[in-house]
Amino acid sequence: MHLEMPLIIGLMVAASSLAIAAKRVRIPYNVALVVGGLLLSVGGVLPGMPPLNPEVVFLVCLPLLLFEGGITADVANVRANLLPIAMLATLGMVLAIAATGAALHYTLALAWGPALLLGSILAVTDTVSILYAFRRAPVPRRLSGIMQGESLFNDGTALVAYAAISSIVVGGVSSFSLPLISAKVLGATVGGLAIGVTLGLVAGFIIRRTEDPLAEIMVTTALAFAAFVIGEQLRLSGAIAAVTAGLATGINLRRHVAPQSQVAIHTFWEYAAFGVNTFLFLSMGLTTRPETLVRYLPQTLIAVACVFAGRAVAIYLPFLLLRWLRPSEAVPMRWQHVFILGNIKGALSIGLALGLPENTPSRELLVAIAFGVCFLSLVVQGFMLTDILKRLGLFHEDPVAYAVADQQARLIASRAARQELEELHEQGLIPRAAYEHLRGDYQVGIASAERELRRLSEQHLAQGAKIVLATRRRLIDAERTALLSARRAGLIPEATAETQLARLDTRTLELEHVLSSAQEDEAGPVRKVS
Repeated sequence: MHLEMPLIIGLMVAASSLAIAAKRVRIPYNVALVVGGLLLSVGGVLPGMPPLNPEVVFLVCLPLLLFEGGITADVANVRANLLPIAMLATLGMVLAIAATGAALHYTLALAWGPALLLGSILAVTDTVSILYAFRRAPVPRRLSGIMQGESLFNDGTALVAYAAISSIVVGGVSSFSLPLISAKVLGATVGGLAIGVTLGLVAGFIIRRTEDPLAEIMVTTALAFAAFVIGEQLRLSGAIAAVTAGLATGINLRRHVAPQSQVAIHTFWEYAAFGVNTFLFLSMGLTTRPETLVRYLPQTLIAVACVFAGRAVAIYLPFLLLRWLRPSEAVPMRWQHVFILGNIKGALSIGLALGLPENTPSRELLVAIAFGVCFLSLVVQGFMLTDILKRLGLFHEDPVAYAVADQQARLIASRAARQELEELHEQGLIPRAAYEHLRGDYQVGIASAERELRRLSEQHLAQGAKIVLATRRRLIDAERTALLSARRAGLIPEATAETQLARLDTRTLELEHVLSSAQEDEAGPVRKVS
């Protein structure tokens, strides 16, 4: 795909502007990108935008996103919920494709091949939207762990099923064997796991002996692409290989790598994921044609209902089986509703649809429906997911935190007003009597806010400890900034700066661990459900 520099710069400016707007109006960033991209496309603001290239999605974006999801995942949470995650990513995915395909076959009069193919395209879940909603809503830790783990691994099984069904449909085979497709999915998944673990161990051996953050970042980048490409070349699951390689690397980093390298690697992958997602969602909006959405709106709405029906089968049946086989692993019914209502589609489904060969039966209809379903899913479900969590009683609001924030806001505003009053008085712009009267009012407000904050901290020790930890993190960042400035100015030697920065990185990781533990305690025990 050829992009001219003015267009690239325009995309960056548009993405930055939409990010600021999304933050101010408190809407999901990916939703703002898709809607903003559609509006920019309609207004002709960024002309010359080429279609979303499926090769770029598969060979560049997908390995980076999957590896980043693995390297930053909560491994302990994934391990604790491995059985439900595995059931959803294997049995659940097969059921979702089969049930969705059957519903599409009977409601839209699609042939079985294209119907199952579209079912596999729409079986992929957008991890970004789920993570965004969970950051805003502190849901129980086990629920977030299962959903995040399933969304990481279901991409791999969906891609394997997509490839198998596509080869049958394009090859002109009229009959389908669901057991054969299921066996291919299982075999490709196991093979992908083996490749990811093997390459992750090799990369971990190299990283432990590198002791250079930049070189270690390069190793992890090469690992992400190598795991995906090797898996695909061996006709196994490159997606599963990339996720597993990321998980193995994340474990290795936490156990054997210096804190300075851990901070550098995680910072790089956080930015890489942000950049890739920005490109995907903005491109999705820019390449979506409103006239196509309108023309196929009836079929799209029917397909949305079929996707929900297929997802319901893929969630309720495996969890029912899990309750029979392992009662201790049972998942509450309220949580199961979240798996269905939070089943948001993303740019990967668009990439799969655009990657269909030209001789695919009903290709135009499949692509149009995939675009429509993904657009409606991102916009409608992306907006509503946090409210859904609230209605299901899974949004745990902390009244103490709100009370502390309210007093902090009063304190900030009152001190700012008092400072402005002092400057006005020094400049002689306010009479002495008025100055003393107003200053007394603000002093009373400041003293009241400080007294209330002290009371809340003393009565709620956990909240007070969180404030101290968060403040300490900001102070560490200030120390880091000062050290970097001193090193650039030549005020301290390079070796001294590196030693001090490594010390700060160690303290940063310790604080993050403590803050994470505090958040997990607030969300409740892994197995206990209120």
